[in-house]
Amino acid sequence: MKNTIQYLSLCVFGLFSFGLHAQVTTEPAEDIKPDEVLKIIVDISKLDASLDHVVNLQTAAADGEDLYIWTWSPAEHGATHPLTNGTGAQAWKNSNDTLKMTNEAPNIYSYTLTPTEFYEVDAATVYANDIHFLVKPKDGGGYGDPDRKSEDLKVAIDPPSFEREPSYVFPSFATDKDVIAIVYENGREPKESMQGLGSDECYFFTVLSLSDSTTMSIATSFFTAGSEPLLKMDYVGNQTFKKIIQPHSYFNIPAGLRIVKMDISIIKKTYASSADRAGSQIELEMSCE
Repeated sequence: MKNTIQYLSLCVFGLFSFGLHAQVTTEPAEDIKPDEVLKIIVDISKLDASLDHVVNLQTAAADGEDLYIWTWSPAEHGATHPLTNGTGAQAWKNSNDTLKMTNEAPNIYSYTLTPTEFYEVDAATVYANDIHFLVKPKDGGGYGDPDRKSEDLKVAIDPPSFEREPSYVFPSFATDKDVIAIVYENGREPKESMQGLGSDECYFFTVLSLSDSTTMSIATSFFTAGSEPLLKMDYVGNQTFKKIIQPHSYFNIPAGLRIVKMDISIIKKTYASSADRAGSQIELEMSCE
């Protein structure tokens, strides 16, 4: 099941700046329902300008060209469908006019749809696959011309859940250079051996999977994590612990690499056996950018 921490209030954890640097935002911003209207908003100034194809996109927009959404998940329409991404023999060079985005403000473009209707799938398919798309001018280049497009972008659509696990991260969709919060609500921990942790007893152990297919961790094992100050969770009251970090800098990731996934376990400072580990583990897949 996807992490459903969208129900966590930002202000509770002091993360009021989330979204200020986001490439993609939505209206509504949370509790997205696949069968209701959704506005997808892209700030092209927040895209990765180190990529030539992104610079080409930004230049096209600055020159007054319209931008279009190009989407393939949770489903992609065929060439003869009214909502096909592009038309003609070279579809990439001729986006469908129906998919033209609205220029809301300088660098801000939106497209409004109802996921189940637009993709012609049921809600379960939307929940399982999310919305994947990119932004491009009508002529996206290719066929020997330089590409003009954004990176692949995503809107995560999580199924409703009435109770999250006691340990989780916020936000559930982030890059390794975004700020995230690791949260552990010890008061809701069902595992008896982990209940009632003291304010200095809570640590986390994480294994980082990197973009070169290697792994790294601050501690060598669960048994040594409690001696690493970087892995100590902060007590915030009400039997709750948190740690707010920017993973790439916090873990000193080598230049040119990024974190692909973080596997996180909440543990006691003094770890002797699996009894000293929370009942649920966090698996955070990191976005490319």
